[in-house]
Amino acid sequence: MTALQTHADQWTRPDQWPLIGALISAALLAGAFGFEVIGRYPPCPLCIEQRWAHAYLLAAGLITFATLHVLKPANALFARAASALIAVLAGFSAWVAGYHAGGEYGFWSLSCQAGDTTSLSVDALLSSLNTPTNVVLCDEPAWTLLGVSMAGYNVLISAVVMLISILVVFRKPYRSV
Repeated sequence: MTALQTHADQWTRPDQWPLIGALISAALLAGAFGFEVIGRYPPCPLCIEQRWAHAYLLAAGLITFATLHVLKPANALFARAASALIAVLAGFSAWVAGYHAGGEYGFWSLSCQAGDTTSLSVDALLSSLNTPTNVVLCDEPAWTLLGVSMAGYNVLISAVVMLISILVVFRKPYRSV
């Protein structure tokens, strides 16, 4: 068995996978915040929803991983349930990102809602019209690489995490220690 196979075998154990899924979501969140802060690409409301999906996955992965390692020896059924939870949350992330990416590519129209203005007075609204603002549209990608937007890459990565999570749930008993 090669070193890569050994590492892949260890990382895809049901008692380890929740942490790996959480770390992948943490990396995607760090990338999103990096694009916003360093690259100056402000997020649209759908981008924010995608971040929440990864925040849920990150929290669930860390909590279930910690719980698994407090319950020494790890309960195999709980480990598989934790991996199934990661699969569901990664699927939700892929769905939210897919909705956004589909709108960006023109497959459907997006209803991108702005913030609540019910408590805004008419005077405050009129004075805000004098202040230049950068309106971020949900149906126009702020950044692309090889024709794929950030939401598109989020779909791809989240879908891969979901598929690996499903494989981990149905994986044969641990092959490595």
